[in-house]
Amino acid sequence: MIKLVVFDADKTLWTHSNISIFRPPIRLIDENSVEDSIGNKLRLFENVRETLSEIRQMGLFTAMATWNIPEKTELVLSTLKLKDYFDVIVSNEHPYKFLYIIEIINKLSRLKNVKIKPDEIIFVDDRRSHFGNIWLYVGKVNCLEMWVDVTSYTQLLEKIKTIYKLKEESKKIYNNA
Repeated sequence: MIKLVVFDADKTLWTHSNISIFRPPIRLIDENSVEDSIGNKLRLFENVRETLSEIRQMGLFTAMATWNIPEKTELVLSTLKLKDYFDVIVSNEHPYKFLYIIEIINKLSRLKNVKIKPDEIIFVDDRRSHFGNIWLYVGKVNCLEMWVDVTSYTQLLEKIKTIYKLKEESKKIYNNA
């Protein structure tokens, strides 16, 4: 059973590759775009909000695991009004995503009193290079490389639903055996 979907941010949720370079103030261009004081811009990819909303409507937890300066992540998420789409946000200045996922699991355990096993997690990132350490140090997390394994947020949502259903069916078969 899937309980949690974890998203990277840069080049996964939005078009920019490194929001840590953004300089305040950050202004809203439109509902899905921002610009910083020196002209750096980012735009959410199409259907991001709808996908996050539908995942939450499925009863799943959502989290963000981003390799960015935490204050910059907070500023961008607040400006775009995205914070409420996530149960947990972990933003750090190191690239070890497996540590982010462990922190997310621990925070959900503490804050929501829920136990999550690695195979109950879907992790979405634009860099496959993070997956090996996640599998090594966290366990059998379901990892999807954005723009390779799925090429749109509509396709991502369908993939999440498929994985969710397959895990549910496997659980029923196992429990009835």
